[in-house]
Amino acid sequence: MAYNDDEQAKLKKSNAQAAIEFAISGRWKEAAEANQAILEIFSNDLEALNRLGRAQMELGEYEEARKAYTRSRDLDPYNSIADRNLKRLEVLMASGVRPTRGDGQGVPAQAFIEEIGKAGVAVLSKLAAREVLARVDAGDNVSLRPGPGVLFVDSLNGEYLGVVDTRTALRLLKLMKGGNRYSATVVSSDDNKLAIMIREIYQHPSQAGQISFPARLSATAARKPDLDDSLADEEEVDHSVEGTEKPAVADGEAFAEDDEDNDDDDDDDDDDELEV
Repeated sequence: MAYNDDEQAKLKKSNAQAAIEFAISGRWKEAAEANQAILEIFSNDLEALNRLGRAQMELGEYEEARKAYTRSRDLDPYNSIADRNLKRLEVLMASGVRPTRGDGQGVPAQAFIEEIGKAGVAVLSKLAAREVLARVDAGDNVSLRPGPGVLFVDSLNGEYLGVVDTRTALRLLKLMKGGNRYSATVVSSDDNKLAIMIREIYQHPSQAGQISFPARLSATAARKPDLDDSLADEEEVDHSVEGTEKPAVADGEAFAEDDEDNDDDDDDDDDDELEV
C-alpha cells in the first residue's frame, strides 16, 4: 500500500512511540517489529536502526543487531551509540554470553527518576574488565556490598563491577549500618563507564531526618542519567578506566585511601554528563 507524505510521517511517529513504550516494558519482539515497520518506509532512519539493534541485542539476536548497528554507523560515522554497541556486541559474541534480560523484562521508567534526597546517580570507579561490563546494561539491578570504608557494586550474579565514589559511599555506609536499605539499578553502561541509580527503599526509624542524598552529594558525585543508548541521544564518552578483578573486602581500606587522595579532583574529573 502506498502512503502519501503525511501518512508516512504519522506512521513513523506512532511506530516510534510504540517502539519506545515496548522497550520500556520489555516487549522486545514487538519493539523490533515497530522499528522494522519504520525502516520499511524510512530505510535510513538512524533512530529506528539504533532501537532495532537494541531490541535484537536484548533478544540475543546478536548477528542481526550487529547488522542494524553497522548500517547505522555507515550512515553516520560519528554515531557514538552504534559504535559503542558494536564494540559491546563484539565482546558478547566472542564470549558467547546470552542476554541477562529476556522478552518481557524491560527498562523500568521509575528506575531512571532521581528523587530529591531519596535517590542519586553515582558514576563508578575501579571498574571491572570490559568483558564483565559487557554483561550489564541499563535497567539491570545490581547489589551494593559494604566493605571497610568502601561500597562495592556487584552484578546479581556476584561479579564485581566497580565502587561508589568515597564521599557518597561513606555516607551510605553509615546509614546502612543504622538500618537503612538501598536498591541500585544501572542507568548507563559501556566498556569504560558505568553509572547506577541508588535509591533509598527503607529508612530505619533511628535514621529519621537523615537525608541519603543531600544536595552537595548530588552536585559532586551524581550525574543525570540518560535513558540508555537507543532510547535517547547521548554524548560519546572518551576516557578509559583500567579494568580490575574482583577485590577482597579487605582491600576496601586501600580503595578508600586512593579515592580520598583524589577527592579534590572529583569535581574536575570529566565534563561528560548523563542526560535524561
